[in-house]
Order: sequence, then C-alpha cells, then structure tokens
Amino acid sequence: MTAAAPNRLQEHEPERVPALDGVRGLAILLVLLMHGLYIAPLLDPGLLAGAYAKVALLGWCGVDVFFVLSGFLITGILVRSKGGAHYFRNFYARRALRIFPLYYLVVGLLLYVLPRPPVSVAAQLSYLLYYQNWQLALVDPFADFPLKITWSLAIEEQFYLLWPALVWLVSARTLRIVCAMTVVAAIALRLWLLDGDFAHTHFLTPCRMDALAAGALLAVSPKPRQWFGWAATGVGVGGLVATALASGSSVPEALPQQRWGLLAASSLGVGLLSLARGAPACGPLFRLAPLRSLGKYSYCIYLTHMLVIEWLAGRVLELGPERLAQLTQRWSSLVLVLAFTLATIAGSWLLAVVSWNAFERWFLRLKRRFPNAVVDDR
Repeated sequence: MTAAAPNRLQEHEPERVPALDGVRGLAILLVLLMHGLYIAPLLDPGLLAGAYAKVALLGWCGVDVFFVLSGFLITGILVRSKGGAHYFRNFYARRALRIFPLYYLVVGLLLYVLPRPPVSVAAQLSYLLYYQNWQLALVDPFADFPLKITWSLAIEEQFYLLWPALVWLVSARTLRIVCAMTVVAAIALRLWLLDGDFAHTHFLTPCRMDALAAGALLAVSPKPRQWFGWAATGVGVGGLVATALASGSSVPEALPQQRWGLLAASSLGVGLLSLARGAPACGPLFRLAPLRSLGKYSYCIYLTHMLVIEWLAGRVLELGPERLAQLTQRWSSLVLVLAFTLATIAGSWLLAVVSWNAFERWFLRLKRRFPNAVVDDR
C-alpha cells in the first residue's frame, strides 16, 4: 500500500464516529443485563427459567459486539497509520497506556489484596501475561468470576499483539482476503472442535477470530449499504433467539450456542456497527447521551462490574431471610431483579467515572507523546 492510501481511507471514514460510543454502550449494557441475573437465585430460582432470564442471558453477545468493534477500530487505526513514523512503537505505546494501568490495578487487587478464593501460581501467571483464556479452555474452566471475565480482554490483547505486523506486511487487497479467510477458518475450527467433543471453544482465540476479522474486513471495505446493516442485525437477533429456543439454553457455555449462537452474535456486531456508521434512522439511538457515556467508560465498567454486583448482592443478603421474604411478597421477583440490574448499571458507571477522572486520564495524557494518524482509538 502506498503512503497515500491511508489518506484516501480517511476521506471515506471520519477520524471519530460518535455513534460508535453508542455501540460500545449497547454492548456493555447487554453484558450488564446478563450479569444482573446474579441476584435471581437469592430471590426466586424459578426466575431463571422465565422469558426475561432467557433473553437477558443472551447478553453475552455484547462481548462479540466488542470484538467486531475492536477489529474495525484497530484495523482502521493501523491502516491509516501505515507508512507513518514509529508505526509499531506508537501503536503499542498507546494501547499499553489505555489498557495496562487499569487492568493490572484490578487484577492485582483481585489476586493479591482483596479477600478472594485462592488462585494457583500457574493461573496467576496466566492473568498477568494475558493468556488466561487458554488456561480456562485447556486446564480449568472454573475461576473466580471477577477474574474469569477477563478472558475476553486476553483475546483482544493477543489480537493486538499479532495484527499490526499483518497490516504492515500486506496490501489492502490482500488484507481483505486474509480477513475473509480468517472468518471462515475460525468458524470451521470451532465447528471441528465441537464435533470432537471439545466444549470450550468460546475461550480460544482462534475460535473467536471471526468476530475480530469481520470488524477488520469492514474497516478495509467500502461502507455497506443500510439494508446490509439491518439484515445482519436481524440475522443476529433472530439467530440468537432461535438457538436459545431450539436448545433450551441461552448461556455461551451451551454447545448449541457455541455452534450457532456465536455466528449470530458476530452477525449482530457487524449489523450494529454498519447501522451506526450509516443508517440515519439509527443515529439518534446510538448518539443518546446515556448510551454514549456507558460506551466511553465501558472498559472500566467491564473490568469492575462483577465486584459491584457482588457488593450489592452482599447488601441484599444483609437484609436477612425475613426482610427478603417481605420484599418478594410486596414486589415480584422480576421487578426486584430489574431494580438490582439498574443499581448495578448505576454503580458500575459511577465507579468508572471516578476511575477515569482520578486514575485513567493521567495515563491517557501520555498518549500525546505517541501520535497516531487518527484521534479516536479508545
């Protein structure tokens, strides 16, 4: 690719698309709706068999929306920066300043400070070196949940490690071919492993590269038409619901969800991203201030929301059995779960705002020393 090619790409894709914060916000909201069900067994175990729980449990697809968005943004940054000075140095420095400070603060607290279940030395090392997804898939799928959720961050970090070199080495046309082949290969590998009775494909980086590569493909292809965004979103939502209804399970660990649900989740991510970039009817939704605010602080929200949930659940338990019984008699269990979920959203958002202003922004200011060809790579 010539030095002029990144500039031509920038002419077609603005440096910052405000609606993408809304996509982030919707993705983290889906995750929060799912994990808000944490309180359900304390109130009414039967609630998990209800319609709301079956839909909310599909909120794991928010992670795939994040994957698609990451593939799109990171590839766009790299393509537009290609040919510039300090391509690798600036990219990795900016990623490190954005990701490492908060990640190692939270993981360090979970491993060495807070009263948590013991973690083996081998598992500790996996969290510190960002390969916990492999540890969970191949060694032990059970882990302290506030730590376990970082598996998706490990996949993204492994993507960041390898993708810049690929973008640097190949032309735009070859990159499109590689992205398309990666999508197909990831799906094929996932299905092959599932046929071989491997039950944890959802943790493995090669098996989740379809979502990242699909986002990357969008970054190096002409902007799709509106109908494509609506169709991909419809296929995503329909596929997730249909898989849940046919299999009787909405959780990502379920084999049917790994086989078909992950395909639908990637389609949903592609559809939402396409609509955010070019569908006027969706602009007001993705530009809603609350949704964009959730998106802006989504990284901290994701890293810390399970701690917020556990703290809130502890306060509920302190009410005691009698008080809980009175609450469930006065209010339906569903209403109480929704209230708990709203409290989780508010508490996680507030903690993230404090973290951003008191901690993260000091590291983000250092990114000015490593300028990229683009502005928005949060």
